[in-house]
Amino acid sequence: MEIRRFFASPDDVAGDKIYISGDEYAHLKVLRQKVGYKVVVCTGDGKDYEGTIEEISRDRAVVRIDTVSANANDPAFDITLFQALPKGDKMSFIVQKCTELGARRIVPFLSAYTEETRYNRERMQRVAKEACKQCGRSLVCDAGELTDFDGVISSLRDYDLVIMPYENATCGRTGDVKGLKTAKKIAVIIGSEGGFAQEEVQRAKDAGAQIVSLGRRILRCETAGLVTIALIAYERGELGV
Repeated sequence: MEIRRFFASPDDVAGDKIYISGDEYAHLKVLRQKVGYKVVVCTGDGKDYEGTIEEISRDRAVVRIDTVSANANDPAFDITLFQALPKGDKMSFIVQKCTELGARRIVPFLSAYTEETRYNRERMQRVAKEACKQCGRSLVCDAGELTDFDGVISSLRDYDLVIMPYENATCGRTGDVKGLKTAKKIAVIIGSEGGFAQEEVQRAKDAGAQIVSLGRRILRCETAGLVTIALIAYERGELGV
C-alpha cells in the first residue's frame, strides 16, 4: 500500500505525536486513511516523520511518530521562478511542473505584454502542495502574490544569480551562466505569451540579470520556465545519475 504524505505545522507536533487538521485532515479523509495506516508527515523542517495513524476523530487525526529522517528530495539550493501571468489555466501547469523540478517559490507578475490579470493564489498554493506530495518533497513550494515588473526588479537584490531567457537573445547558454554552479539563491524570469518589451530586458540586465537563449526555437511561456529550471537542476546535479 502506498504511504501517503501530509503536511502539518511545527505547532502540531507534541512529543511523539503529530496532529493533522484542516485541509490536510480533509485530504486524509478523502484518501480513506484509517487507524493503523502508515503515513509521512512533514512540518517544514526538512525532515520526514514516518508514523502510524492512532486516532481519527471528527476534526483531526493523531499520528504516532515511528521514525524521523532527513528528506532526500528537497532541492539543495533555492530557485524562485518569476513568471509573467499567462492566459487561461496555464499557470496551474507551470506551478505543478516547476514545483516537481525543484522551484522553492513561484511569483506571478504583470508585464508590458501580459494580457491576463486574474490570479487565484489559494488555488495555486493547493496545486503546489499536491505537487510537493507527489514528488516527495518536505518543503512546500510557495505560490506568491501577484506583483508587477517593478516588484520583480526590486526583488532581484535578494538573489545571488538572476537568469532571464529571452526569445531575441542571440547567444548565451543556461549551462554557461557565470556563477551557476555555486549560487545559493537563483531567480529565473520568464515572460508571458507576448514575451518581454526591450525596455524590460534592459531593466533586468541593469539589475544584474544574465540574458540567455534557450535555443533556436521559440518556446511557449509554459515551457520556457520548465526547461530553464530543468537545465539548472541538471547542471547542479539534481537531475540524472
